[in-house]
Formats: sequence, C-alpha cells, structure tokens
Amino acid sequence: MTPLIRKLSIQLQELTERSWSDYTVPGAWVDSPYPVEFPSGAAFLLHQLSLIDSLERRYRHREWKIERALAYNGMVRHIASYNHGPNAEAEGWRTTGTFLKLAAMVPYLLSLGVDTLVLLPITQIGTIGRKGTLGSPYAVKHPLHLDPNLAEPSILLSSEDQARILVEVCHLVGIKVVLEIVLRTASVDSDLVPQHPEWFYWIDEELALERFGEFTPPQFSAKDISAMTELVDNHRYIQLPEPPLEYQELFHTAPIRVERDEFGWKGIAARNRSLRIPGAFADWPVDDKQPVWTDVTYLRLHDHPRYRYMAYNTVRMYERDLEKDEYRAHTLWNTIAGLIPYYQRTLNIDGAMIDMGHALPRDLRRHMIAEARVSKPSFLLFEENFTLEAASKFAGYDAAVGYLPFDAMDPEKLRGFVERVSRDEIPIRYFSSPESHNTPRAVCRVKESDNVGTVWSVLRILKGGLGFVHAGMELEETVPVNTGLGFSEDEIEMYTPDKLPLFSDVPLPWDSAPATLGIIRSVNKELSSSSWWASASDDDDIIVIDTKKRELFAFVRRPYNGRQGILCVANLSSASVRERIALPKESGIMFLAPNLFVSRAGKGIAVELSPWQAEYVFTLH
Repeated sequence: MTPLIRKLSIQLQELTERSWSDYTVPGAWVDSPYPVEFPSGAAFLLHQLSLIDSLERRYRHREWKIERALAYNGMVRHIASYNHGPNAEAEGWRTTGTFLKLAAMVPYLLSLGVDTLVLLPITQIGTIGRKGTLGSPYAVKHPLHLDPNLAEPSILLSSEDQARILVEVCHLVGIKVVLEIVLRTASVDSDLVPQHPEWFYWIDEELALERFGEFTPPQFSAKDISAMTELVDNHRYIQLPEPPLEYQELFHTAPIRVERDEFGWKGIAARNRSLRIPGAFADWPVDDKQPVWTDVTYLRLHDHPRYRYMAYNTVRMYERDLEKDEYRAHTLWNTIAGLIPYYQRTLNIDGAMIDMGHALPRDLRRHMIAEARVSKPSFLLFEENFTLEAASKFAGYDAAVGYLPFDAMDPEKLRGFVERVSRDEIPIRYFSSPESHNTPRAVCRVKESDNVGTVWSVLRILKGGLGFVHAGMELEETVPVNTGLGFSEDEIEMYTPDKLPLFSDVPLPWDSAPATLGIIRSVNKELSSSSWWASASDDDDIIVIDTKKRELFAFVRRPYNGRQGILCVANLSSASVRERIALPKESGIMFLAPNLFVSRAGKGIAVELSPWQAEYVFTLH
C-alpha cells in the first residue's frame, strides 16, 4: 500500500466513525447478484481498498503484453455513476463517477480480465457554450487542471491526489493506465486565452453578425470540393482551395487586450472592435453537416498572415506554406509536446490516447511522441484514427482505434476483416471492439441476444488486436455515449445532449445481469488459463475456413512457435446452423479438444450452433 493510499485509508477509517445514511452500490462492483448496502460511502471505499490489498500479491507481478492485453475504456464520471441513495449527495458523496469510486471498481475490472484502463479526458471542463448538464470532457478549460467534479467532496484530498490514488491502485494489481490527451482543441473559455490570445482564432463579432447572422463553417462549391478532395487524397497540400473571401475576412489578428463578459472571452482590437473566439466544426469532409460546436475551438498552430482563418487547410491538412518554421507557433507547440510528460510526472500514467493525433502537423506529432518516450521508452501511445495505415505505425503509435467499431457487427464486413488479417494486411494493432464512445452501441446493431458476446469473442481470438471493452458494452447498454459517427438524422435528433453521457449524467445499467458480461468473463478466464494463450503471438497464422453457409464463420489460428492452436467457429445469424466443413490441409490440425458443439466427422468437422453462438476449440498441430 502506497503512502497516499494509506493516507486515504486513515481518513476513511475516521469517517466511518460518524453517522451516515446507507450507501448502496451495484452488486457487480462487489461480486454480488444484487445491490449491496454499506453503512456509508467511506465504509464501501475502505472495504474495497482492503480487498484490493489482498489481491495485490496475486496480480501485481503478472506479465503484461500488448498482444494479450484487455483494455476497459470510458469516462470516469460515466463508468462509476450510480444512485447510492437519497442522501448521498447531501452528505458529500457524488452519484456521478469519481476517481475513488473507479478505484473501488478495480476488483470488478479484474473479474473481466482487464489489465489496461483507457480513460477519456479528465481535465477541467469549460462552462461557456456547455452542452448538457455536465459538459463535454473534450471542452478542456485548462490542460493541466483536473476536473474537480471527479473528486469526492467528503475526502480531504485534492482532485490530483484522488487521481493519483486511482493510478496507484491500478498499479498495485498490474493494471496500466492510459489517459486520453486533447492536443489541438480547447474550450472557448479556456484559461489560456488571457495569457496567450495568439494561440486562438478570433473573428470580428459585428462583421459576423452582419454577414451571416451567426458564425458558420465555410461553404465550398462543388467544383472546389472535387478539387480539394483529389489533392488531399493524393497528399498534395499545395494551393488547396480556400474558403470564400467573405469568410476569410471575418478572422482577425490577436486582440490588443482580452476581457471577460457573460458570453466568455472578448477581445478588443484597434478602433475598439469586438472579437470573439469561434466554435470549432467538423473540418473534413468540408461538406459535413454537423453544426458548429458551441463549447470547443481549434488551437491556432500556425501564424501566417494569409492563413488566419479556421478551415480544413489550416487545422488538419495544413497548406504547405504553413509548414515553414517561421510560421509555427513554437511556444504553443512546446506546450502541447509537454502535456504528456506532465502527466507522466504527476500521475505516473503508462500511456496516452491522442485525440485526433493524425490531424496534428507531422513535426509536432514527432516532437510530441519523442518527448513522451524520453523518460518512459515503453510508454504506450494509442491513436484515435479510424483507418488502419502503416503511417500510424511509422509515426510511433502502438495501436489505432481502426474501423471495427463501425464494421464488426456486420457479418460480411467482419468476414472481410478476418480475411485481411489472414493475409497480414493490417499494418498496425487495432482496437478489438464492436463499439466505441462515438458509435452506436453494438447491441443495437443486431437485435438477437448474445450477439455482442459472439462478435467480441471472435475478435478476442483473432491476432493483431488490442482486446477492448467499451464501458457498458458488457452490460448490453443501448444508450450511446455520443452521436459522433454512424448515426441517422433521426437518432441524432432523439439523443439530445441531456440524454448523452458525453454531456450529462446518464448512468449505466449496473443492476442488470446480461449474458454478454458472463461471456466476456468466461472467455477471458478460459483463454488466459490455457497453455495456448501463453505462446500465442502476432506471428501466428490465421487460416480462414470455407463454409457453404455465409452466416457460418470459421478460422484456425495456427501457432507460429509451438504446437497448440485454436479453432474458432461462429454463427452470425438469427437461425440455427448445422454443417459439415472440411479442415484445410494447411491448417495442420492433428487433434481437436473434445467439444459439444464441434466434433470430428471423417476428414472434416460437424458444426451445430444456435443463433449468434460462437465457440472455440483448442487444437494440436
């Protein structure tokens, strides 16, 4: 137990001696089939710390390898949100998630097989233009200040110390902590504005009202869109089509001075002109219909007299002229590159997820990655990139989100992905997940029960991925975290910010007992305890097996170094499947472990599966 955890324990022990209302927690957090009442929030936290202390010897020195890692991902305030009782808030215990409640959930994470915790941003959130009741964690008010709402008010420790306790508790049981870092945006009321107004874009408030009524993204002609798309697709960032002149003229140099009013920061320019920081927008594709973001703005990474405006060619694609050294905002670049080392020093994190890392200028990205690995050469870097390309690996990333959260629940697309893996066509490690915080929930894609567990099991057995559970997926949650990608207009209209966890308090269904939770637990337990798991590697061969029925899906993962492998079969349909399939000669299978669902049938195997059922069989080669 670390000194800081011991300090917390002493505080908790003192708090348990006071009179409190009962404090209820989900049964899943304490290995119970039903919700459990504790005498107080302090008693719950103290109980869990004692349990974690007993688990330390078993888990602390377990081997961590990215090839077999299992990550759990989400927002602190969302993962650990729960109604603990009518008096919890009044007595100083938050019902929204906190660092300490998430630390208390570590035994639950261990029961899933988790050894990596990937957290969305935990920084302080802006208030101007705030969406929902809590605001987006991507509206970063100050990149070095943590959100005070993630701390328990009853505990006399700072938000930073409570965050350190979370990381220390994870480290006690061998869980690595990866923190998502926002590098190219800030809240429109960022604390950095008064000190560095030149780091932000500014528009003439009166001129914007006169010309457009309100600030809107630039509009391009069909001809310009065609031209810019061709140039971008060919990575030719020279003389990219620019926004209309009337849009460019809205943008102004940094103000002479900055003051604050009820609308946020106000810049004062020459002749007393009033300037405002505009909200950001989806910069690519340029005809994206998403509205302007009221709470977030882009940082101005370059200072070029011709390119003072905010558009695709200044915030992502970067017109070649911008990339000259004299136009770079060097103090801002150094600040950005220093963010990860700051959290390495203060929180001792093990990795960082880079929000839109591929949209940073190449040299800034290199600088950021180099600084992140100076003190920790093995520091993990994940990229929020929905494509899987060699450039991400060459840039220094260990894994990228990829496109499985969009495609995995589609049987044909999943089959195509596995075939790509079998041909070694995936150049970087991908997130093995059928959903993310920006996509629809996997359970909503196909209505049959157990479908999420089936697809997730297939992905877990496949090579080359990072095992991944997006918080709530195991609970078969239907409410998306954000309507970022892959949603219809009707869904976007239905899920307003007050109904989305990214912006408001929308607890997970912790009192449910879904089948997917049991599947994830059992699959991880059986795989991790097998001798096959210990020798499995990214060098294994994936051999796709031909089947007559397209809904029947099968492949062999043949060991590169050893004799033990695994055969995976899955029925990706709503009807039962019976079929005899031939094992390809190149699979080299000599023996199949006894299994009720797959049995030998001459030179092949007979398969009988229920709707949306996946099974795996250990093999000897």
